[in-house]
Amino acid sequence: MFYSPTHCGLVFHIVFYNMKSMESLLTFSLWTLIHCLDFVKAATLSIHPGRSVFFYYETVTLSCAVPGSFRSWTVKRNTSTRSSVSCETWGQLNGSSCTIKGVYPSDSGVYWCESDSRECSNILNITVATGVILQGPAVPLTEGDSVTLNCSYKEKYAKESTSNFSTAFYRNGAVIEKTSEGRLSFIHVSKENEGSYKCVHPTKGQSPEVWLEVRARAPSTTAPPPPPLISLPRLAYTIFLFILFTGILILCISMCKG
Repeated sequence: MFYSPTHCGLVFHIVFYNMKSMESLLTFSLWTLIHCLDFVKAATLSIHPGRSVFFYYETVTLSCAVPGSFRSWTVKRNTSTRSSVSCETWGQLNGSSCTIKGVYPSDSGVYWCESDSRECSNILNITVATGVILQGPAVPLTEGDSVTLNCSYKEKYAKESTSNFSTAFYRNGAVIEKTSEGRLSFIHVSKENEGSYKCVHPTKGQSPEVWLEVRARAPSTTAPPPPPLISLPRLAYTIFLFILFTGILILCISMCKG
């Protein structure tokens, strides 16, 4: 359900926010930390669609982006049934990508890219549910980004979901907004928007919680622009005025002495 950057310790912050619903993911993440030798920036795991919670039977594709690397990378996962399982046993492998055609609750768990030397990418946590879900970004946001959280409802065997219902949105267990439709938008997110979110359908219950992470924007390293150079005509005009006023000053001094 969540994205964890290359620093392993952030996994604990992610999984402890809601122990009741996330205790199994804690086990998966701890196992992954022990299994992987290191979390490196050489590979990045992305997901399409770009969210962390999915309805039954949706198609999900996970891809390892490894620019300039000659190592062999593959998508692996930990679930409630098996640990450190490569894509070939649970998805369709296509190069450095893996597709699950029709996710099921047994696909809920921790996913990552791993090299042949046991180096690991970032972690993506996926949850598969039925009924009400909150569709939020799978990766952290940066301060100033825009995002929309969609509260959706779908029956188990229905073809389409809907967000056309009044919705109450919660952050860290407290109601923050009630809307006439299942959408909550932030034009410019800040660290104040970070937290655990869920939505509640008026009759169908509530969604699993999702963690919205907001990172500080990196300070700009662009040098300030140099001051504009004075144009030649303006420079000549300035010199002319200086000579003129200097001449007048000298003339006045001479007249005063006379």
